[in-house]
Amino acid sequence: MRVRGLPFALRTSALTKSFNGLKTVSGVDFYLEVGARQALIGPNGAGKTTFINLLTGSLAPTSGTVWVNEEDVTPLAAHQRVKRGLARTFQINSLLRELSVLEHVQLAVAEQAGVGGRLFGARQAQRRTAETAYDILEQLKLGQSAMLPITELSYGRQRLVEIAIALALKPAVLLLDEPAAGVPPADSHLVFELIEALPSNVSVLFIEHDMKLVARFAERISVLVAGEIVLEGTPLEIASSRLVRDIYLGHRHVDAN
Repeated sequence: MRVRGLPFALRTSALTKSFNGLKTVSGVDFYLEVGARQALIGPNGAGKTTFINLLTGSLAPTSGTVWVNEEDVTPLAAHQRVKRGLARTFQINSLLRELSVLEHVQLAVAEQAGVGGRLFGARQAQRRTAETAYDILEQLKLGQSAMLPITELSYGRQRLVEIAIALALKPAVLLLDEPAAGVPPADSHLVFELIEALPSNVSVLFIEHDMKLVARFAERISVLVAGEIVLEGTPLEIASSRLVRDIYLGHRHVDAN
């Protein structure tokens, strides 16, 4: 499947996940074009994080398939999908308390460069990865915090470190689960300005509740409700949809437009 002659960076076919017979994601056909900036929205409990977990391999689907750059990655584990260019951040971060800010990002740089196992044993590799990691931290205005233990950073700053780690993996597809959640308002713009400045061949899918941010940075929006994609379109089309307004007000009219 192609759009305007380009292969999809990410797509799914009939993707389904059931827990004890209850479908939390139901037969989703989804695509993300190469270079797209796309948002996934929906009410609480819609299945958004479950869907992201299926894309990354953190969860195995009950049925259906996932492709990354036209390769079927459904059988692959999460770390293998990272090698295929798929990186993500989490709604709740899972950073390592004993490492510094720089070491977190440095490990990701080393993994991407294929020197992860030799990082702390080879001075030249360590110096190169540290310099690259520091440059990424500088982009997020975290350079002054580079040597601090991760535990000394606020939750919002830890979210920025997690984004730095994802960027260090040089992803072809970047999945962001509420990237601005917990980030101080003074810093939240940094997240999306950095996303906006990513190379055009990096495709981005982000979950976000702040509709102002969605409208500003997303070129296309997918609406997930009860595990199903019910609507897709531009920010203007989504904002003018009565169906979307009804969903967020708590009642859904299937015949709306």
